[in-house]
Amino acid sequence: MDPAKTDFTVTPQLRRNSLGLSELVFQGITHIAPAGSIVFTFPIIASQAGPDMPISLLLSTIVCFFIANTVAEFSRYLPSSGGYYSFATRGLGSRSGFMATWNYLIYDLLGPAGALGFLAYLLSDILRTELSVNVPWWAIAGAAFGLIWIVTYYGIRLSMHTTALLGSLEMLIMLALAITFLVHPGPGSNYVAPVKLSSSPHHFEGVLGGMIFSLLALSGFEAPAPMAQESRRPGKFIGLAVNLSLLATGIFYVFTSYSSAVGWGTGSMAAFASSPNPYYALAHALWKAAWWLVVLALINSAIGTGMACTNAASRVMYTMGQAGILPARFGKVHPVHQTPAFAIAFIQLVGLAAVLIVGLLFRAADIFDVLGTLATLAVIILYSMANLALTFYVRRNHPNDFSVWRHAIVPSIGTLALLPVLFVTVYPAPSWPYSLMRYVFVAALIFGFGYMQWRESRHPGALSRGATMLVGHRINAAGDVEWDSPASQN
Repeated sequence: MDPAKTDFTVTPQLRRNSLGLSELVFQGITHIAPAGSIVFTFPIIASQAGPDMPISLLLSTIVCFFIANTVAEFSRYLPSSGGYYSFATRGLGSRSGFMATWNYLIYDLLGPAGALGFLAYLLSDILRTELSVNVPWWAIAGAAFGLIWIVTYYGIRLSMHTTALLGSLEMLIMLALAITFLVHPGPGSNYVAPVKLSSSPHHFEGVLGGMIFSLLALSGFEAPAPMAQESRRPGKFIGLAVNLSLLATGIFYVFTSYSSAVGWGTGSMAAFASSPNPYYALAHALWKAAWWLVVLALINSAIGTGMACTNAASRVMYTMGQAGILPARFGKVHPVHQTPAFAIAFIQLVGLAAVLIVGLLFRAADIFDVLGTLATLAVIILYSMANLALTFYVRRNHPNDFSVWRHAIVPSIGTLALLPVLFVTVYPAPSWPYSLMRYVFVAALIFGFGYMQWRESRHPGALSRGATMLVGHRINAAGDVEWDSPASQN
């Protein structure tokens, strides 16, 4: 049917068969936000691992494949626009599944909001210092959220193509900068130092410390999962896209971290870690006036991850709206653009509100770390619950397929690797206002639990319906999925 001639007598649905493998891969890559992670996270990794950043990132990429296995396996059995919502609900039960999804929403709404808010603060500061132009950070933030709102509202193809373009551009710019570092090494650099464990100021303990923050820099690879209903061959492409996006970003991180250490100077990584913005300094020194390209990469990264997160989270909220767990308006699709328009608008408004609250109550410079702390706590719980759900689901529903290695040991390793991340996030107590976020996060979980109880009392059975809502079943080895037949509990 010609999409321009929409039949308004049929209930609008998400646009089927719109996304190919390449678009799904870039959905995962841009959700990870490579350029933003390099600029904001690599100095923190260097504070632990020193020039051994590449080793920390390589080991973290391997660990993340243990976590990505959960998404890939679930997407093979339960392709769904609900993503983690469908996975956790089917594996752990309706109430535990809801709480896992509540953590997902905290992570996918506040994480990108933190990046956009900090980008606004950074751009405002750069415009003032470099061009003597005063633009309030909150105005830039509002414009960024508005742009994401418009692009994601007007169709999945437009937003995904834009996401792929932005993701490609940010990676090309940072790749060019990394090559420049190798051609122009910093004072006293040793090309072998970043691959020798003895180079870390704390040896292997430092590498492990760097892994904690490397794992966070890689989170987001699961973003293709909620796009299942709009993708081609979702039973195959979703899991493949999750792993390919992680592989591409992991290789990219290892290379750029190696070149960053060489470009700054492998013998002075403490100064790299303590610098307010080492990439700003290096780009200014090596690229002269072209240093603005690094700023462009950061803009692309923040906008791209905002779009990727909006696309993923809005599909999860759409599925929850269809089940009755969220108000019915979340489960509506625009009759022309075939996007969950209300969910998209809600995500932008919540994100902007969070940015304004943090920026005005504390400092604009705190936006990324404050909202990032909340998102970090949420994603650790989300990944851990999903790993457990996979073991229970396959053991119970597909006993003939159950593999101790793939469905029990691999997800358990992924969960164990996340525990140190959780520990260092809450202990020792961070400085104010970050120390407050532990209590804010607990309050958010209590609120979510209360909402769940209230919603189920008002709409009995809504939580149970979530287990089968908008879940397809694979019909052939190529990964094609049947969506229109009644969902089973398998």
